[in-house]
Order: sequence, then C-alpha cells, then structure tokens
Amino acid sequence: MYEPLRGVYNILSTPFHPDGSLDEASLRRLVEATIAAGVDGITVLGVAGEAQKLTDAERRRVVEVVMETVGGRVPVIVGTSRDGTDATIAASREAEAMGAAGVMVAPPTFLQPGPALTEHFRRLGEAIGIPIVLQDYPPVNGVTLSPRAMAELVEAVPAIATIKLEDTPTPQRIAQTLKLTGDRVTIVGGLGGMYLLDELRAGASGTMTGFAYPEVLVAIWRAWQAGDRAGAAERYYRALPALVFEGQPRIGLAIRKETQRRRGLIAHATVRHPGPVLDEQTLEALTEVLEWTGLPAAYDRVGAQSSAS
Repeated sequence: MYEPLRGVYNILSTPFHPDGSLDEASLRRLVEATIAAGVDGITVLGVAGEAQKLTDAERRRVVEVVMETVGGRVPVIVGTSRDGTDATIAASREAEAMGAAGVMVAPPTFLQPGPALTEHFRRLGEAIGIPIVLQDYPPVNGVTLSPRAMAELVEAVPAIATIKLEDTPTPQRIAQTLKLTGDRVTIVGGLGGMYLLDELRAGASGTMTGFAYPEVLVAIWRAWQAGDRAGAAERYYRALPALVFEGQPRIGLAIRKETQRRRGLIAHATVRHPGPVLDEQTLEALTEVLEWTGLPAAYDRVGAQSSAS
C-alpha cells in the first residue's frame, strides 16, 4: 500500500548563473531555506524547475545536489515525465535509486485518456516501488483529464497515491474527483497556491507548488489542519496579492525567481532561454505588491519559522 502525500510540498526552482549554467550553491541555499520554512516535502524537476530545459546529466545533478542537501530530513518527489513509457520508467527507476520518495508524472504529450494512457501508468507502477503523483496540468502536455478519467486511472494503477490537480476550476474538480475516488488517494493543489483556501474547502490534502514564500503556504495549511479556518483565511487573504501577481501566465516563473533573488535565496533570477525577462514596470510592481502584503523582501530564517507556526 502506497502512502498518499499530505501537506505542503515546495517545487524548487532551478537556479542558473547568468550564462545559463547550473548554480549549485544557490540550489543548496534554496533547499536549506525551504526546509527551514517548515515544508512537509520538496519536489524537484517540475515545470517550475524548468526540467524541460535541462539535459539528462543536469537533471541527474540537480537530484544529486538536492538529495545530498536534504539528507533525509524531508521526503523528495522527483519529476520524471517523459513521452515514452520506457523512458519514463528509466527516469523513475533512477530517481528511486537516488532516494526519491515518489515520482511526479504527467501523461505523455497529447495522449488522451484511454487504454494507451492507462497502460503507460500501469507499466510504470509495476516497474517501481515508490508512489506516483499523477500530474493533471493540461498546459504541459495538452492532455485533459476529467474527474472520471482520473478516478479510472487511480483504480487501474494502485501505485498512483496522489493527484496533483491543476486544471481549473480546481476546487470544483477536486471535489468531483474525491467523490469518485474516496480515500483511495489524496489530492493536492498547485498553480502557485492561488486557489489554496478554496482547494482545502473542497477536500484537498495540501498543495505542491513553488510559491516564493513557502512559509506562507505552510502557515495556511497548519492553521487549517488545526481547525482554525479563520486563521487560515486571514493568512491566505493577506498574501493573496502576491499569490496572484506571481501567478501571471508566461512570466510567473521569472517573477518567482526575482523574488527569490531579492530574498537572498538564489544569486541570480535567470530563467533559462527561451524564457521571459521582466521589464522595469513589472519589477516596480513587484516591489509595490510585496510592500502592500508585508512580505519580507529578504529571507529571515527566524521570521520564516514563526510565520509557519
């Protein structure tokens, strides 16, 4: 029986130097700060980690650095999505051998629900001994999974323990999917945490996303878990302008990295080419949003820990 995920899993950005090469020192610093924020786990090589822009050797090195730095303190989920079943299995086996607690896998590009998709996940589940997080995010691959389709995959593939649901409207789709799956799996949100409060109301068991202030999401989750719905709402609505600003399509990752740079978590806000470059107006607006929300421009480990309490 595979243990479903619960809580806040932060999807790490992949830091780069200005020339586009991996910045391992910043990656280690980012991991330490993320753990200090109180997260329940870390996810690497997601869309927010620009996994699709990394070579196989770079992906392997990112996982090595993260595993070394984490040192078993929190579970690490590794994104292993590939368009071929054999390639997905190979990447997932490698992640398992490196110590991954699970793999996050999206359907292959444009492979819509049906026997071939089910077989893809069935073969993967039989080839590894760690749980699968099914990633539902159509912008990645052009695949739309209805609640019924997700429930059928869960039924056919016991290794699928958690669904990362990001096709809007997420709260409604979470509730619909849970009606079909019951407690067979957990469902976590994403999308930068923009809809986290309503996702929790709909039955979500946390979130897996890369918001630049993971301690905020941790504080919301912990308040909710403690039955303090008012406290969860207050924390959510206070941070909402920053969640929305970072969640802008196409430039959201650049905003996230710039925020992390300002916090001192990474040395450079480089998004690997091809990727967005922020203009002065957006940079000024970011400053204003952070000032309005009261979120610290710099990273303060003590402040992060108290915010998550």
